[in-house]
Amino acid sequence: MRRLMIAGFLVAAAPCAWAGTLTGTARTADGQALPQLVVSVEGAAGQKHATTGPDGRYRMDALAAGEYRVRVDAPGLTLDGDTRVTVQGDMRLDLLLKPAPVSERIVVSATRGEATSSALGVSVTELDRERIAEREPSSFLDLLRDVPGVSVARSGAVGALSSAFVRGGESSYARVMIDGAPVNEPGGYYNFASQFPLELGRVEVVRGATSSLYGTDALAGVIHLVTRHAEPGEKIGGSAEAEAGENSWKRGKATFSGQSGKLDWNAGLVYLNTDNERPNSAFEQTAGALALGLRLAERTSARAFLRGETSTAGTPGAVAYGRPDLDATSDHDEVAASLVLRHARGRAAHALHAGMTRTGQLSRNPLDSGSYTPRAGDLAAPFANSDFPNPAGYQNDTGRGTLGYQLDAQLGASHLVSAGADVEHENGDIGDRRGPLLSPTRTNVGAYAQDRIAVRSRLFLTLGGRVEKNDSFGTRAVPRAAAALRLGPASRVTTLRASAGAGIKEPSFLQSFGVSQFALGNPDLVAERSRTYDVGIEQRGFSDRLRVEATVFHHDYREQIAYTIVSFDPFRGTYENLGRTRGRGLELALDAAPSKRLRVGAQYTLLDGEILVSTSSSPLYAEGQPLLRRPKHQGSLWAQASAARVSGGLNLLLVGSRSDSDFFGIGLTENEAYARLDARLRVSVAHGVEAFAIAENLLDREYQEILGYPALGRALRFGVRYRSREPRP
Repeated sequence: MRRLMIAGFLVAAAPCAWAGTLTGTARTADGQALPQLVVSVEGAAGQKHATTGPDGRYRMDALAAGEYRVRVDAPGLTLDGDTRVTVQGDMRLDLLLKPAPVSERIVVSATRGEATSSALGVSVTELDRERIAEREPSSFLDLLRDVPGVSVARSGAVGALSSAFVRGGESSYARVMIDGAPVNEPGGYYNFASQFPLELGRVEVVRGATSSLYGTDALAGVIHLVTRHAEPGEKIGGSAEAEAGENSWKRGKATFSGQSGKLDWNAGLVYLNTDNERPNSAFEQTAGALALGLRLAERTSARAFLRGETSTAGTPGAVAYGRPDLDATSDHDEVAASLVLRHARGRAAHALHAGMTRTGQLSRNPLDSGSYTPRAGDLAAPFANSDFPNPAGYQNDTGRGTLGYQLDAQLGASHLVSAGADVEHENGDIGDRRGPLLSPTRTNVGAYAQDRIAVRSRLFLTLGGRVEKNDSFGTRAVPRAAAALRLGPASRVTTLRASAGAGIKEPSFLQSFGVSQFALGNPDLVAERSRTYDVGIEQRGFSDRLRVEATVFHHDYREQIAYTIVSFDPFRGTYENLGRTRGRGLELALDAAPSKRLRVGAQYTLLDGEILVSTSSSPLYAEGQPLLRRPKHQGSLWAQASAARVSGGLNLLLVGSRSDSDFFGIGLTENEAYARLDARLRVSVAHGVEAFAIAENLLDREYQEILGYPALGRALRFGVRYRSREPRP
């Protein structure tokens, strides 16, 4: 009888010994959820693994009672707090991960959801809030100069026409988003001239075709600007700063942010005025940014963003070749608004997002400044250049409205599946205001699916695709696949990665709907396409104080739209899918933190860009020619140091020679290499108050990013900044 009683007791007690459950969330210090993170425990029941879901939650069932050691395999992130837990019944352990000296990057744009970059096979660069603030850039374009695989070109000084090229693609081949809302003009182009780093929380640059998630425009990659929002527990406070310097530079900025109950907010306002040193090159801008967050329930939230600016810039023309146009101006207005509603339940998360962007540009030239013959040294154009006055102006107003839904669901122990759909409506009012304006509209609908697979903590796969129905080019399907493999111990992880994808881009409004006989729209244009591949390696070492990356890439751009002449008498021109180009090369990047007070970095890009198919009569666009304004060699080095009450940094930009043209017939076909050194210094003078000095082009080098448009010489700026609270360390 006694034996039977003991046996019965053991049978009854056995379920209790194995009934333990461990649950919790994995987040960073600023509250970001960490999905698809492998959490491991080792102890009484041996070793078990769980993968976090879309909102960073994990769950382990059937754990034997006892003590366990918790481990998270995430290079560049370390567990903050006790890594041991005693399981007795149902237990909860929330995991807070703090950044290493060279931290892991948490990105959203690569998967349309939070992801650690080491678990992705795609090439992505993230510039966080601290890096942006340290750089003290005079324009957003300065941030892109330090990103591997990206080259930029500006027609003169701050506020002038500005373009970005990703991996040899055209300036319209990257989808540009602000807080999740696309801001490209229909057809892909985006002018960065009026974009400034006001209250940015981070900037993400994804390289490689990303149309499998975003549809049109993402042939070469994605550039995503995210407005900073208040962090969990952030106290109410603000900042104010004033800055002045050479070229009549005057800038003032104020911010206000905080959290109260279920509401958090961050708002910023900036005013800038500068004459940019040269006649009719003045630029004036007022801009604002706002982020609001509301926690509706424990796992339900709403977040809204608004950014806008209005500016006026003088447009003197290619002054390196002759007289400036003293009366031509360009007015620019831009607004981007977005709203995201998110609800998580169990292993699934639902998100409803809406966005609206509007960009308006009006170019005026009231007076006839007369003709002149462009000259460069001893060379002269074969014909005179005439001014074309237009007091009414040329208008280019475009807008996009977007609405979408996304479901993220954890399936099994290793799959994180995302599926969604978007509707995007485009419209515009374009043309010479002396006559009727062109007012086209276009609606695009897309559906996508993606599976992120974690094979233990070593192998990560991403598979996805999208079907896009576009009013101009019809229906196309675009896939993407990526893989990341981690090797070695946590202290010196080697990550191998590879990705391949396809991209599509719609025609511009003028290319599809133009009515002029000189540039007649072609409704039969097909989508411009890309096929992109890359293979890379990332090496970490010295206790996460060093990260080195190398990536080989190959981008093939097909069905490129080109202008073609149909007849000369009468003269008629239109657009056709005629071109094909290639961009291939190597990207290198280094990020190191030798000590707590010193951080250094470098990047280099080798680009072999070539025109493969062309019907242009211009030798500049002949087959075999290099790509216009995209340097073969480009690199940068930067350093940031601090000591007690003083901090400072240097940025050295090196840009090689590149193919270009004066476009006046002078005969210039190459733009010279240049180097530019920027420096900054901060001094804490009292509690919350610091003085700063910034020098751009410190060595006063003469160069032109675009032929005919000289860049500014040395420019010194000085300012004072007050913060009601210290920035996050």
